[in-house]
Amino acid sequence: MPTLNTNPKRTSSMRVASITAIVILLASSLAVFLIPAPAAAESEGGEVEVTNLLSNMRKDFAGRSLSSAMWLRMSGQDPRGPLGDQGREKDRPSFSSVQGAPAAQAGGVLVPFRDPAPAFSRNLLITRDFSNSPLQNEPHIAVNPKDPNHLVVGTIDYNFPSVSSYISFDAGETWEGPYLVPFIREDEGTGGDPVLAFDRNGKLFYAFISIGIEDFNVGPFVLATEVSSIGIAASTDGGINWGESISTARSGISTELRTDRDQRIRGNVRLSFLDKPWMAIGPSKADPSKDSIVITFTTFTIIGRVVYIDEVPDIAVEEVQSVIQLVRSEDGGRTWSAPLNVSPVVRDIAGDRPTPGVAGETTQLKRVVQGPVPGIGPDGTVYVAWFDSTNDESQKGAGEIYITRSDDGGRRFTNPIRASIFREIGFAPRRAFFRYWASIFPKMAIGKNGEVYLAYTALNPNKPGDDGDLYFIRSTNKGDTWSQPVTLGGDIGIGTQFFPAIATDPNGVIHVMWGDTRDDRIGLRYHIYYTRSEDGGRTWGFESRELNIRREDTRVTDFASNPNKGFPKGRFIGDYFAIAATDKDAYLVWSDQRLGEFGGVNQKIGFARRKSIPSPEVFISPPAGPGGQEITIQGFNLQPDLLVFVQVGGVTVQTERTNADGRFTARAFMPVSGQGAQTIRIVDDSGNVAATSYFTEFGFGDIRTQQQSIAKQITDLSTGGVSSGGAVSQGGGSEGTPWWVILVATFSGSLIAAVVGSWVTLRVAKRS
Repeated sequence: MPTLNTNPKRTSSMRVASITAIVILLASSLAVFLIPAPAAAESEGGEVEVTNLLSNMRKDFAGRSLSSAMWLRMSGQDPRGPLGDQGREKDRPSFSSVQGAPAAQAGGVLVPFRDPAPAFSRNLLITRDFSNSPLQNEPHIAVNPKDPNHLVVGTIDYNFPSVSSYISFDAGETWEGPYLVPFIREDEGTGGDPVLAFDRNGKLFYAFISIGIEDFNVGPFVLATEVSSIGIAASTDGGINWGESISTARSGISTELRTDRDQRIRGNVRLSFLDKPWMAIGPSKADPSKDSIVITFTTFTIIGRVVYIDEVPDIAVEEVQSVIQLVRSEDGGRTWSAPLNVSPVVRDIAGDRPTPGVAGETTQLKRVVQGPVPGIGPDGTVYVAWFDSTNDESQKGAGEIYITRSDDGGRRFTNPIRASIFREIGFAPRRAFFRYWASIFPKMAIGKNGEVYLAYTALNPNKPGDDGDLYFIRSTNKGDTWSQPVTLGGDIGIGTQFFPAIATDPNGVIHVMWGDTRDDRIGLRYHIYYTRSEDGGRTWGFESRELNIRREDTRVTDFASNPNKGFPKGRFIGDYFAIAATDKDAYLVWSDQRLGEFGGVNQKIGFARRKSIPSPEVFISPPAGPGGQEITIQGFNLQPDLLVFVQVGGVTVQTERTNADGRFTARAFMPVSGQGAQTIRIVDDSGNVAATSYFTEFGFGDIRTQQQSIAKQITDLSTGGVSSGGAVSQGGGSEGTPWWVILVATFSGSLIAAVVGSWVTLRVAKRS
């Protein structure tokens, strides 16, 4: 009896067979799925394996509506390699030319120039690398309500199979990490979408996608496919240690099969997949003294029919359904409700279907819902907003944002209300390769009086050359009615605005950030921009009386990012950036590719805040002396636990590592050189630079001076005090100086040089 991949020792990549290709098509929104004929091949063990030719369609169709790293995994582009095989080094690409080796970093490949942002701090690159895949993206940030100086950033990190976190206890001046969050034990890895939130007591929660592999049977055939969970982990020490991750909801597989009179298996297979989690924590409606946790996500369900081609079974996808669901916890994340539908179930059907009641006509159903975001008001009201592609396929035509509300803490929801309708952006901007379609997913913030604010990207009907503008809408009556969309930002050209993030502070100020290509002539490189509203979203702009600045928005980054220099082939910078705010400051994180400009591909997480951050400093003692002098070098205001390169005159003389306070102390010998200032430079591996100078009081130039002085004194003695004019050269001396005078002077200079050289050598030997 034929079987498919029944070897118990098979790898994950072998296990995922025919149905895997179907899973990756769940979000492609294809008009028709044509199933190529599979070929039957005999394995070494005599078993029959089915080679599914659908796998060849991955690059064209896979996972276009899936979020974040799931799109990469399903389309075979994840740098970590096949799911479950990340530990096999041969399956992982090696970006050997990237930053990482001291020789590469010390050679001057780090950022040489920064253009300071007018109203934000210098930028920090807070992530570190532990492999030859120096890539991080999809940052999210949370502020501890018990300690506003305690910040935590979560991110996808391609150094590890799990997501990670970075922590600051001084409002972002210094960062430590990474701290790894374990994926669910029975799974194979994480799928991205990291989201962080604190409860009122300072307990930290981390939501993400966890990916496993599940077997199922279609008659005598054993198949396998990816399944997903919405995982959550908690930390009681601010993100340093994480508890065991648990599943709040999990996808599954079901079959409705029978055997026909020819003994063939017939029927349907249903595969579901959970995607795009987002989390909110706020007052419980039932008990306002406690917090509720709600997580929303998109559930995709693929319905396939068993078909036969050349006597070999396969599964033809007939329909992909999508629905927005929610789970909640009222006991601090220990237990979770069953998933609840908060949107209609919409359908993306392969081909045309007969129109009910209309003879001879067919109907196309090409609708997808995606990108849900929850929010909890100060009175415990729960809101959920999402994107709806309408019935003209995703990434084209019209798009809509819907919102629904629960007045009982998330148990029942109102009928969805359309908050906005617009022209939908495509999969990628026309001037770059990276996926930016998720910019259309709404981002939500709740005001101090229960106002609901949404930000998103859409095409501007008045700017045909534009690939996306940033829009804002608001509701002051719990989402029942909505304002007209307002365009944010001061870009009057065709720059692309993408990945908006929005937050409110305790004073009710609304803060918005986004990526923006307006400053790049070719529309590729992007900066981060920021604006705010102090009147509930009626007016927008940025003003600083101290800096005498008043404008529609302000630049945040001090160096532009080129997405082609980050992720391989420039295809992925994540699905979102993030912002958090307190009554004192605003904190921004984004995917940053600046280091990729000066080496191999490199994508870090950048950070900035409104309040300035002290620049790195270097001090030396003593500040002056002869060549060969041993000096003490001290560095301050660097990032903790980072490698630092000490350079003298452009040459790296040694490396040090900063301590937990971002400081280091080193000792070095100054080389013997000419008299004058020599530059001493310290560079860390995140691009921070500080410099000072050492003044050489006695060097090679002084030896020449001593030679000339000795020659002059001897000449004066031999001529009775007359060193020039009237002296007759004897023996070919220079400038009338006797030959024996030159000989004595040269010998004296050589002696001085030898003494200096010996002294330096002894000092070095003694130190060693």
